[in-house]
Amino acid sequence: MPTRKITRSPVKVTGTTPDDQQFESTLEEDFLVLMRFNRLVDSERIETQSVNVDWEDGTGKMRTYTPDVLVHFRKDLAESRDLPSKLCEIKPDLDEDNKKDRPYPPRTENAAENKLKWAAASRLAAMRGWEFSVVYEREIRTPYLDNAKFLMRYLEHTPASQIDAQMLACLKQEGAISLEEFVKKFAQDLESRAKIFPNCYRLIATQQIHVDLTKRLTLQTILTSIDAGNQPPSS
Repeated sequence: MPTRKITRSPVKVTGTTPDDQQFESTLEEDFLVLMRFNRLVDSERIETQSVNVDWEDGTGKMRTYTPDVLVHFRKDLAESRDLPSKLCEIKPDLDEDNKKDRPYPPRTENAAENKLKWAAASRLAAMRGWEFSVVYEREIRTPYLDNAKFLMRYLEHTPASQIDAQMLACLKQEGAISLEEFVKKFAQDLESRAKIFPNCYRLIATQQIHVDLTKRLTLQTILTSIDAGNQPPSS
């Protein structure tokens, strides 16, 4: 449950994700997309603005700070059951090149205060068996995010198909093949391909088909079978 209410702002984009998590910037929204797309994350236990951290400023005054997101990991998967929950602070990149391109006046950060706040957050996280992490814009807004945004619609709205098993068996036999050529094996005309692509994208999104999602997904992206020894990425 949020401990700090997010309200409308004239200078920030605020809103709510499809799973009712609130955000107060497009950067936080993008981070939440990555968390929902991450197969190791328990998407039902992503908490925004849920933890208050008491910290002492440079004058000795006690203050309260609320990190942006608390992420819990799935316990039903061997890869994630032992991962500690992660308390995250989401930060934009504030270097000069980024400042000049922003539509609003550039934000400033108090580095000394941040150091104190984040040290307190790290201590609190450690006491609770969590980890604390500052996640910067450059780590969020990558080609992987673009792919995640594209694939989320197929992950959430495309049902399993009767030809899934056939597609996976074909890919295992092929070894490696471009997305375009793979789809052509199941549909020769454009209308039929339009029906096959969503199935293929869902298999990619559910990580039953391996692709390098750190690069932009195109028709020339190479698909390989998970059975060929590829491990699905954790994020």
